[in-house]
Amino acid sequence: MATLNLNTLRCIDTTSGPGADDVYIRVDGDMIYPTTTYPSYKEFDPGDSAELNRSISFTNMAKVTIRDYDTADPDDLIGSFWVHDSQAGTGEHAESLNGDGSDYDLFYDVTNP
Repeated sequence: MATLNLNTLRCIDTTSGPGADDVYIRVDGDMIYPTTTYPSYKEFDPGDSAELNRSISFTNMAKVTIRDYDTADPDDLIGSFWVHDSQAGTGEHAESLNGDGSDYDLFYDVTNP
């Protein structure tokens, strides 16, 4: 068992659609940011960042998915990646996510309980 600590999400550029991105994050399919209820999102414009302060326990590996909520279209995929328990104790990591023309950095670390 390991713990994924989502630290900071930084927006360098939004998706190709007009206006701000309405961002939400799932881990293994479960909503974890900004709340645990869908639809729920936080607006991001270029230059915005947010302290996430979310910790999730997992076994072996977990899939992190970040999307832009859209009311009329399917939600845009900003990016997804796998986190492994073998990353525990290796310090903070930065994952670059570039789906649908966006540019985001997600900072996280993995710890053992």
